[in-house]
Amino acid sequence: MSDPFASALDAIFHGPGSEAAEIITIYGQHIADVRIIRSKADREARFGDGQMVAASCTVDIRRAQAPELNDGDRLLVGTIVGEAFVPAEDLVLTGQPVSDVEGMTWTMGYEAVEPAR
Repeated sequence: MSDPFASALDAIFHGPGSEAAEIITIYGQHIADVRIIRSKADREARFGDGQMVAASCTVDIRRAQAPELNDGDRLLVGTIVGEAFVPAEDLVLTGQPVSDVEGMTWTMGYEAVEPAR
């Protein structure tokens, strides 16, 4: 008998808006065949009587694919061509991972890594 939450999560992470990725941990471990969903939401911060709105970039990753994430882990995002993964973007994960209520996904901040010149 399959878990309905896991089945729904599989459909979401293979649906529109999801992307192929690989993780390179701060310890040098490579985790291939990862699916992610990126979000860019505005966050409000209050300063005294004022208010500031800042963009926040986050990524959702299934815990089954990445049981542990750390600040500084790298995320290579790309496409699958035939059987091969072709990276297109290099991101660094920032902050601490936050788990969802069911403990099935991580949400974590990210920043783009500038290409070497």
